[in-house]
Amino acid sequence: MDITKLLRPHILHLKPYASARDEYSGTEGVFLDANENPWGSITKEAYNRYPAPHQKHLKEKIAAIKQVAASQIFLGNGSDEAIDLLIRAFCEPKQDHILIMPPTYGMYEVSAHINGIAVQKVPLAADFQINTEEVLETITPHTKVIFICSPNNPTGNLLSVTAIETILANFQGIIVIDEAYIDYRSDASWLTRLEAFPQLVVMQTFTKA
Repeated sequence: MDITKLLRPHILHLKPYASARDEYSGTEGVFLDANENPWGSITKEAYNRYPAPHQKHLKEKIAAIKQVAASQIFLGNGSDEAIDLLIRAFCEPKQDHILIMPPTYGMYEVSAHINGIAVQKVPLAADFQINTEEVLETITPHTKVIFICSPNNPTGNLLSVTAIETILANFQGIIVIDEAYIDYRSDASWLTRLEAFPQLVVMQTFTKA
């Protein structure tokens, strides 16, 4: 699967903003073009410097812990920023949909509505597991992102691996597995399955850890 084909066309061809820091790989000096103070900080912390824009060193440390490549890591301002950016990157306003499985984390729906994206809802079954057949029947060509929270918020249970695998095998869009509560479970994270499913996105957070 070519993930770039799932992106909104204008996002795919967007020329990213670049600054002098993108062309410099060293660690010395200050960036006057970014208005960093060359005379130092008024405190012992280096508050005269901007944080590293690509967080390379932090990503390398996280990659070693999570056993993934640093290039596979995106760092956001909490999971809510990642949710918003995923919807903006893959969903056309007033045209595409996301699919959620209530009861679940409320920000998926909030972010969709902010971005003018419709929300398809397939409630969890009485045992708080995925209604797999109903999910597959609900998917349309305009369903672009499916959010799966496991362990689920607010029910606290893990969602069936088999059900998630079935959806991954039958959906040609982005599937986001939100593992905000991964630190409360003992079985393996879906991070171990990233290579098998190119359309899979796994979200984790420092706040619960």
